[in-house]
Amino acid sequence: MAMQLAECLYTQGYPRTESTAYPSSFDFKSTLGMQINNPTWGGYVQKLLDDGFHRPRSGTDVGDHPPITPMQPANEDMVGKDAWKIYQYVGEHFIGSVSPDCKYAR
Repeated sequence: MAMQLAECLYTQGYPRTESTAYPSSFDFKSTLGMQINNPTWGGYVQKLLDDGFHRPRSGTDVGDHPPITPMQPANEDMVGKDAWKIYQYVGEHFIGSVSPDCKYAR
């Protein structure tokens, strides 16, 4: 089922890839900007854009596509409940990859 949902998202414009590094020309600001109206993480994304996001540090670029990234805005109503779970995972992973490092305090 997960592969069918991933294929559905892929055909709607969400590329799959083996790359784990972004090319130097990747436009993080625009990609983040597409997410500012998302009701789940839009406020956090706006803060990243205002305060500065962090470019991911490493990975492998196999040259086909950047790492799996939310390339257009979506919500559960647009893609359906099950596909939304995958989209949400992808979106949160991307946002986490450009966020400041987590700091643990006791």
